[in-house]
Amino acid sequence: MTPEVQKIYQILLEKIIALEIEPGTRLREEALSRSFSLSRTPIRDVLKQLEADGLLEIFSQRGSYVSKIDLDGINAIMYIRASVEFDAMVACSNVLTPGDIEEAKRILALQESLLQEEGKDKKEFANAFFAADNAFHSFLYDKAGKGAVLALLNRTYPYYQRFRFLTGYRDKKESENLYEIHKRMLGDLERKDLAALKEDVLAHNYSGLSGIQSVIHDHPDWFLKQE
Repeated sequence: MTPEVQKIYQILLEKIIALEIEPGTRLREEALSRSFSLSRTPIRDVLKQLEADGLLEIFSQRGSYVSKIDLDGINAIMYIRASVEFDAMVACSNVLTPGDIEEAKRILALQESLLQEEGKDKKEFANAFFAADNAFHSFLYDKAGKGAVLALLNRTYPYYQRFRFLTGYRDKKESENLYEIHKRMLGDLERKDLAALKEDVLAHNYSGLSGIQSVIHDHPDWFLKQE
């Protein structure tokens, strides 16, 4: 992709992950071409990449539609991420300094402040908490020397990022639960308690399934029907 086309891809990617473009929405080449002042050929390249990301389905004669959320596929990614994340956090536990711990606590304090705020709508809260969640993980992976691993996971499984974003669409208790797991993980790292860390990494990665039924109830058209 040219830099210009890459920019358009990134815009659409972020909008789909943040549910600004909802699952099931049709993306029309002609409308996108007008919107971005580009010919339809580079727009097709963008759509093909989104299809490769698992975020778009392209049907001959029918058009291109933002893919619905497949919980079976999400489960498979959770298994992969839990294994990778535990290894990364073990590496992190060996190098974190007291100063690093304090910096991680400051990131968690931001998450706590978001949970205490009132008046944000679901999408606004989800955007803010998702960014704070990413900041926490990026910090720990970078300290472990595994920042490239996290970046690879995020690039390889962008449809999982959309699922993670859904945390903010649930009852705020789900976000509070995630924050509490983050605190436990940081305590495990500080104490170098690998047994507790393993349990909390598993709890963290699979916590995304907690409360998902309420989202399915509110937005059934966002999800593939389960067999």
